[in-house]
Amino acid sequence: MKKIISLISVLAICSVAVFGQNTKNAKEILDKVSQKTKSYSTVNITYSMVHTSPDGANDKTNGTLLMKGNKYQISILDNMLYCDGKTLWTHMIEEKEVVVSTVGKDDSDMLNPAKVLTMYEKGFKYKFIQDRFEASRAIYVIDLYPEDVANSEYSKVRLSIDKDKSQLWKAEYFAKDGNKYTITVNTFKVNEQIPDASFTFDKAKNPGVKVIDER
Repeated sequence: MKKIISLISVLAICSVAVFGQNTKNAKEILDKVSQKTKSYSTVNITYSMVHTSPDGANDKTNGTLLMKGNKYQISILDNMLYCDGKTLWTHMIEEKEVVVSTVGKDDSDMLNPAKVLTMYEKGFKYKFIQDRFEASRAIYVIDLYPEDVANSEYSKVRLSIDKDKSQLWKAEYFAKDGNKYTITVNTFKVNEQIPDASFTFDKAKNPGVKVIDER
């Protein structure tokens, strides 16, 4: 579960490193995406995720992401995650269970979409690949490579960034075991009114759900 959520949360990852002639361009692009995203009061995203296995089989799922400061709500694979910045509720809908945990420093860096765009400060080398047109949009393509390859699940992450909007459009994760995960942003709405209650689990609205408190 943690692995899947990491995929959704990591909407734009990069690092500070010197990697070829176009490194400066890549950093400028990613910094601009980060700064613009952090300027929004709220973000409301719908996305699709496709898992391609080594034998070529595809599985597709859709989900949503709400973000407000350090608060977020994520839906994925029949699970709902709520985080108010201090507490994380992982609601496994089919199992009718919710696990409650405290957001620690490491968890907030990895899982919190509000901090994802600053993760480029460490952990990856990056390289500007090209700008091109795809799906009727101008995009920048940037590849990321883990500095610690031996301890990383992925050999490469490819980011496709909407050039005109300075927003992440697609992220492709190439796992070392041959699996590939592609996350595509379908809609991207910003600065909407989102109540704080959206980021906490409401037991009254979910009768019969077993609460497992790990705090």
